[in-house]
Amino acid sequence: MKTVISLILLPLLFSCQNISDEDIYGKYSPILYRNTYDTLTIHKNGIYNRVIYNKKGEKRLDYRSKYKLKDLSIKFSEYYLNLDKDLISFPEDVKDVDMAYTTYFERKYKNIVLCFGYYEGENCYKKIEK
Repeated sequence: MKTVISLILLPLLFSCQNISDEDIYGKYSPILYRNTYDTLTIHKNGIYNRVIYNKKGEKRLDYRSKYKLKDLSIKFSEYYLNLDKDLISFPEDVKDVDMAYTTYFERKYKNIVLCFGYYEGENCYKKIEK
């Protein structure tokens, strides 16, 4: 049983080892979203910015809040969980920023990504600039 668990965890350990703190800071955007354009910028000072537009290009949310890093894990306070919702039909959805959310950084190929979905590999954001 230990061998099976080790074989499952081994790729995760090697994929995460090559991300430094400096690699983490910068701007991220969702992969494959259709209903929204979202940017999440992580600053070195413990603050992050979110700006979200609906598919018509109208800004629906623009805010700053705090985060805490621990190794490759990040905990966002006052987080809006954008699951590519239709913000034209449901514009009030962006008012829900009163939750904390914890996720982790990983390297997929040459990209640094964060995933926010309920299932592994969904609602992922990749770093687009420093």
